[in-house]
Amino acid sequence: MTELQTDIRNHRLMSGQFGAIRFTNWGIEFSDRHSFVTLTDTPRNATFTDGIWHLSQGRWQTALRTAQTDPTTIVASAEFTARDDAPLQDAVLRMVFDKHHIAHGEIAGQTYRHRDSDKYRLFPVNKVSLHGTDGREALITLDAFDGVGRFAPYLYLRDRGDHWIVHARLLPLDPVDHVWLRWANRFFTLSAPDPIARALWQMPGGKATLWRLRERLGRHCPEIQAVPLNTVLAGQTLSLGVTCRFR
Repeated sequence: MTELQTDIRNHRLMSGQFGAIRFTNWGIEFSDRHSFVTLTDTPRNATFTDGIWHLSQGRWQTALRTAQTDPTTIVASAEFTARDDAPLQDAVLRMVFDKHHIAHGEIAGQTYRHRDSDKYRLFPVNKVSLHGTDGREALITLDAFDGVGRFAPYLYLRDRGDHWIVHARLLPLDPVDHVWLRWANRFFTLSAPDPIARALWQMPGGKATLWRLRERLGRHCPEIQAVPLNTVLAGQTLSLGVTCRFR
């Protein structure tokens, strides 16, 4: 029987392997309009003090739990609690797999091979799978979520660099509180005035065209997209729970 090997420290999965499938650096991410929190890279415009994340538009308390529950299963869950009334564009449980020795990924009935497209193949589904060249499989299921009535659950599969990236993600539900229409490049970020962003979002075809446009089209698309945000009230908690089964 193939052995699942994991290195989990303080409820964070640092690395693991099942057959030829290798994985590393699982964690959480969340962001408002100006700040971005991540455990696997450098946070942007955010600081962590006395157990609280201080973002540009509010304070947040988070909890991450990760455990290997049996010889072939990892369970992870995350909570994001607002300490202030605060806008949020997304909340994420992040799982990263080495692309080597993975033949393809599957989500929403579609099969994808790694092309380094950096496309976010985002769907309102509850499972995504990665298939190893040795016949092994990693099946990730979204088992639980709470979007406090303002956020909906999604999974995405992304091929970037040397990795497959899987996110369980909470995104704002309509009607949204804010629309951030931005154009970003390596030199600067330009944002449309809020009334213009809202008008473009509400015009026929506006949402369908602009909603997370760069994410959907990949690295060859200009960094132009509309990102909605909803306000989470102080004391409310968003949550996600996933299971990764290897077989």
